[in-house]
Amino acid sequence: MNKYTRIISICLLTVLLLFNLSSGKSWYNGLDQSYLFDIESLVELSITADISYLINNREIQELPAKVAFSYDNKMLELNGTVEVRGNFRRDVKNCDFPPLRLRFKDSEIKGTILDGNHNLKIVTHCKDKSNQFLEYIAKEFTTYKIYNLISPYSLKVKMVNITYIDEQNDIKTIQNEAFLIEDIDRLAAEYNMKEFEGKLSDEEVDQDFLIQLSVFQFMIGNTDWIIPLSKNLKFITDGEAYIPVPYDFDYTAIVGTNYNIGGGISYLVPPERKFKGPCFDTSALEAEFEEFKDKRESILNLVTTSPLLKSASKKNMKNYIDEFYEIIGSEEKIGEYFQINCK
Repeated sequence: MNKYTRIISICLLTVLLLFNLSSGKSWYNGLDQSYLFDIESLVELSITADISYLINNREIQELPAKVAFSYDNKMLELNGTVEVRGNFRRDVKNCDFPPLRLRFKDSEIKGTILDGNHNLKIVTHCKDKSNQFLEYIAKEFTTYKIYNLISPYSLKVKMVNITYIDEQNDIKTIQNEAFLIEDIDRLAAEYNMKEFEGKLSDEEVDQDFLIQLSVFQFMIGNTDWIIPLSKNLKFITDGEAYIPVPYDFDYTAIVGTNYNIGGGISYLVPPERKFKGPCFDTSALEAEFEEFKDKRESILNLVTTSPLLKSASKKNMKNYIDEFYEIIGSEEKIGEYFQINCK
């Protein structure tokens, strides 16, 4: 069974689950229920918590938070917790403002636009007073959207305007752009799967989706991922297949984040376009390249029509993607990048 046959089977199962709404067996609580990551209009988010502590103390600790979503003339107010997260961007030497995570009890979000997302990651602006880092956010957001076009097993993202309100009034209210990342549990449940939190080898991961992932990471210039270490990867499973789900694209060539802005970072190795996948046979590579070629127009259209990206970013991202398609259209370059240097 190839990956698309499996997708069709899982989609049919999802349809059957939707027919069981009244029995409470579906993740959804009504066919007309809006879902945060499908809302196209502007979403405003406010977080009231000890924001000063989050900024000045980067140890991971859940703090009480009042959270409000405003969308389509509606308001959703919730009680939850907020904490810093991550590694590199959590370090005060690298980012003025840390990435965050919101947590909610399932009882708080059931039947709301957040249904199933009890764990929400927030990709924040990192550097204060830096328009360049806001552009990096837009580029990383767009990279997630590109993978949405490539794989159904991909995390959805939603750009939001956030107001951070310090409950102690120790610092001024902060307003900035950010994006939210869908909870892996919500993605898994959509396909009647679960997250797998153990360790896997390259051989244990579903090979059809591993080659898809490997080619995508090559396309965006990302070498910051490792299957056995689950680095910047999560896995979902139906008990038989183990499917990789990538995240964290800030330090990729297509995004081009420069953490030297504002001082300090000099030890990072610049991202490069290098194939990190296993050595796949030629026929498997060619089949995967054809699937990427079929999606070239939609990928480029996503980039060039984005209302979030500046013209220079659109041009740079488009050129980088075009270069990828030149490589996979050349037998000589396919051998150079995918066969000689594979592992």
